[in-house]
Amino acid sequence: MARRFRLFEKKRGDRRTGSNLVGSVSEALFFSGIFLLGVLSLSALLATKFIDESPFVTVRIPTPGFGFWLMILVLTSFVILGASGLIWTVLRIGVSAERRSAMARSAEGINPLEDVAPRHRDFPTVPPHDGLTNSPGIELAYRLPPSQSPGWRLLATTLFALAATGVGSILTVLAVKSFVDHKPEWLLSLFLLPFWGVAGGSLYFLIRLIRIHTGMGPTTIEISDHPLIPGREYQVSLSQHGHIDVRKLQLVLRCEEDVTYRQGTDLRSESRVVHEHTLLVAENIKIVPSEAYQQTCLLAIPSDAMHSFESPHAAVHWRLVVKGLVEGWPPFQRGFAIVVHPGEATQRAEQQLQQEPLSLMVPASVSAAPLPSTAGARA
Repeated sequence: MARRFRLFEKKRGDRRTGSNLVGSVSEALFFSGIFLLGVLSLSALLATKFIDESPFVTVRIPTPGFGFWLMILVLTSFVILGASGLIWTVLRIGVSAERRSAMARSAEGINPLEDVAPRHRDFPTVPPHDGLTNSPGIELAYRLPPSQSPGWRLLATTLFALAATGVGSILTVLAVKSFVDHKPEWLLSLFLLPFWGVAGGSLYFLIRLIRIHTGMGPTTIEISDHPLIPGREYQVSLSQHGHIDVRKLQLVLRCEEDVTYRQGTDLRSESRVVHEHTLLVAENIKIVPSEAYQQTCLLAIPSDAMHSFESPHAAVHWRLVVKGLVEGWPPFQRGFAIVVHPGEATQRAEQQLQQEPLSLMVPASVSAAPLPSTAGARA
């Protein structure tokens, strides 16, 4: 019977077979401990060296020597190492080794002197797709970026947790020093209780986010071509990573219409799903860290469908949505934006409208009206 926890894991190339969840959480805790140790030690060193609590007695503070500045340098390096390590751990969440390797291979063929492909000038109201085709895929041509990436949320939570922990450590050192000097700061001590509650809550929320996004695993969508044209078929590849038992996994094509309008003095926005079609359904699958679940299906935009559209007050967005029910985890939903260009029917209608003569666009009553006679006007 295989053990669920191993102290030493096997190594496969540049990767190990251990749990990505345990590794990410342990790494985050390690760098958090280094940061907390550095902030506490540095605050205590500065407080005992430069803060004088006696206003009536003149105390001559000796000039700091080489040992003092060496301790400042070491403790500052602890703070920088812990903060940068924690931020680096958060930014690497959801990026696999295969993904980095594919991006490196694709970067070898990029010529930085070549111009980027220009946007389509014939469709000014169609949103640009430059940011959706600059990421190479492993199985298909392009890898679609998620509509809502957890990276910014994790980074903001990390920065807030670091700031709250750093300020709390400094205030804690000052409060402890006041009790040691027999001049307790009761107001500061009472203020530390809710402050450390906020700092502890931010650390707990950060670890929870890391656990969710690491244990659940990233979801990747690759597509054979982009932008899409109504009436044509494309290949879509779905990959789900992690160490989870999935009860149900769905890949859905969805079209949403967004409007913004004024009601009195209020500015309101509404969104509605106008089209939804299920492309793929998988049930009762077990995903392990060493092998991700991968499935390829066909995607066809209806020939009479509305293309992607953006204006100041209305928009039509197409996206691929992955919905999942996982054992022991809350339901998750991840969206990937796609751009649909006008189909052949729309282009033919536009060309026909441009080729019509101007006389067909002028009302008959206006064109048949006789011009005033110059002779009659002269008489």
